Parts: sequence; structure tokens; C-alpha cells
Amino acid sequence: MVATHPERFEAAFWAFFGAHVGPRLPPRPVMVDLGCGPGLFLRDLAERHPGATLYGYDVTPAMIAYGRQLSFTAARATLELHDVAAQPLPLGAAIVHLVSMSSVLHVFDQPFPTLAEVRRVLTPGGTFLLHDWIRQPLHTYLAWRREVLQEGEVEGLRRGFRLFPVHNKYTTEDWQWLLAEAGFAILAQTQLRASHRIFVATPAG
Repeated sequence: MVATHPERFEAAFWAFFGAHVGPRLPPRPVMVDLGCGPGLFLRDLAERHPGATLYGYDVTPAMIAYGRQLSFTAARATLELHDVAAQPLPLGAAIVHLVSMSSVLHVFDQPFPTLAEVRRVLTPGGTFLLHDWIRQPLHTYLAWRREVLQEGEVEGLRRGFRLFPVHNKYTTEDWQWLLAEAGFAILAQTQLRASHRIFVATPAG
């Protein structure tokens, strides 16, 4: 996740963020990254929003340990070990301006409880930034593992066939339906890579 961070969050991503997410945030926003991994996205948010209060939650101790070593000189950041699929977030209702999830929600057996928790903590008019895998043909997925991840033929096939059902679980239409069923309205969306789609949503009604 550390090595691929620059590719996942490059200039085009931040241009989209600046057009569709940044203008919706107050001067001192509260932001939550669910499945924050090593905390690099939170670090990037802190650089762009120095008055922010940041929270990162992940289920992997090594990821939280890595994130806690990062420098957050311009914003307050709290990184904690927490499984949102098992228990509610340790945050009050309607206090968060931005919740982000990147390449995480697809692994949940049942996404609706987590989406309900996202809605609970978001302020009225708050923003949910979902950045996740979308279904692609098997040959395209295996080629991506070879060409982008630089996996050898044997390793690429071994990992590719194991992970293909996980990474290619949802189509774009599936994500749109899930968000709508969970009570979100999609404000903007884009696809910067063949493997992922980005949705900007807000609680509906």
C-alpha cells in the first residue's frame, strides 16, 4: 500500500477531489478514513486542510503503527485499531464532514451496516468518498498484475486467480445501487483507472 500510494492518489485524483470534495468542506473539517492502512491518505489530507481533525481506523496493527509514525504537523490526527464491521465507530452522530473508504468496502461480507454507520457519523450534507474496485475482464485483470504490479507469470496467475473474485465483485452499477439502497445520493463520479471507480455521495433526504 505504501509503494502504490503515489499511483492511486496522483494529480488526476486530487484534481477531482479539488473540484467535487474540497469545496464541500468547512475551514476546519472533521475527516475519517475507514480502512486507513498506513495513513498516507490522511497525511495528504492534512497537508491540504491544515485545520482539519483527522481520524483513521484499520484492522491491521502494523498499518496503524506505521501511520502513527507519520508527521501531522498542521492537523490533529488520531489513528486507532478498530473493526467497523464488528462495532460502531467511537464517534458521535453527525459530527464528521468527510468519510473516505479506499479499496476497502468490497471485502465486507455485508456492506449495509458499515454504510449505515457512515451515514450516522456524517453531518447533514456531509460527504462520503468511496474509491473502490470495479469488475473487469479476467484477462485485463491478469495483465494489470503483470504490467503494473510486475508479478511474474507463476505468481501473477496464483495471486490473480485467488484475488479476482474479491477485486471484481461489484460493477459500477452495483456500487450505484448499493449507495442508493443505503440512503446516499451520488453527486459525482469518475474512473481514473480501469480497476477503480470513485464516487462522491451525500446522505439523501
